[in-house]
Amino acid sequence: NNSLVGGVILSRSSERTEEMDKVSYIAILMATCNGALYLREQIDSLLCQTFTNWHLYIHDDGSIDGTRDIIDSYIQAYPAKITLLDYPTQGSACRNFFSLLETVDAPYYMFCDQDDVWLPEKIEKTFGRMQALERQFPGKPVIVHSDLMLVDEALHTLDTSFIRNQQIKLEAIKTFEDYAATNTMTGCTMLFNNQTKQCTKRPYEKAIMHDAWICLSIVSQQGIVDFIDESLIKYRQHSNNTLGAQDMSKQTLGHKLKHIRRQISDNIRHYQEMNAVKRLSAIDFLKAKLRYKRY
Repeated sequence: NNSLVGGVILSRSSERTEEMDKVSYIAILMATCNGALYLREQIDSLLCQTFTNWHLYIHDDGSIDGTRDIIDSYIQAYPAKITLLDYPTQGSACRNFFSLLETVDAPYYMFCDQDDVWLPEKIEKTFGRMQALERQFPGKPVIVHSDLMLVDEALHTLDTSFIRNQQIKLEAIKTFEDYAATNTMTGCTMLFNNQTKQCTKRPYEKAIMHDAWICLSIVSQQGIVDFIDESLIKYRQHSNNTLGAQDMSKQTLGHKLKHIRRQISDNIRHYQEMNAVKRLSAIDFLKAKLRYKRY
């Protein structure tokens, strides 16, 4: 079976993909704000996914650059696949993503940034892992996430692994206290089930970013977090990134000492976020940070 999307003929990858499509429905949640420059490439990459049983829900946070016109044009072309939600602006990417999660009810969810490009098998591969984990751990909240490929504004590869580039030590992360040391996942790589949504701690006022908050919430309740060691997104780095990859040259002791006040402030906010999800003493928090750095 072939399909035509955006002028490109797509071949369905396997009977397994078609079977997955029949039993599953994934809500893709996209938070936009002045994203006109790269938005078409991102939406096109969704339309080219080998797994097709998804619906894109977008909430725009007051764009003034033509983002809404682009969204409207895609809705006209693909009305059965894309919905623009109309409610007040939220003021930040974190609050915007949480508002989408609270508004949309679905068996499964994925977060989608406005400026990346998803590789064609991203949904199929993450959902395949999700199904296996749900069979192994029925009724459990489950998150599946993956690596990313760092690219520049023109999608030229900067590094094939975000995890390696950012020196994230996934092998050191096993308990809630370990997760207190660092955020291990990027929201745009996540696929999670409705049980995860139900277990996510509310209210969200102490959340710094939506991805870490959701992860902490389910880890605190013995949920399942699993990693696919494959880069399934082209993670675009540009001047308007909300977060993006950190410059690791700034992680030296000298740089940290120079910016000690910000380091202290960031750690206080991080601790407050942890503590809002699950009570954690300041001493245990510091021990977890030090243990992670020594690993």
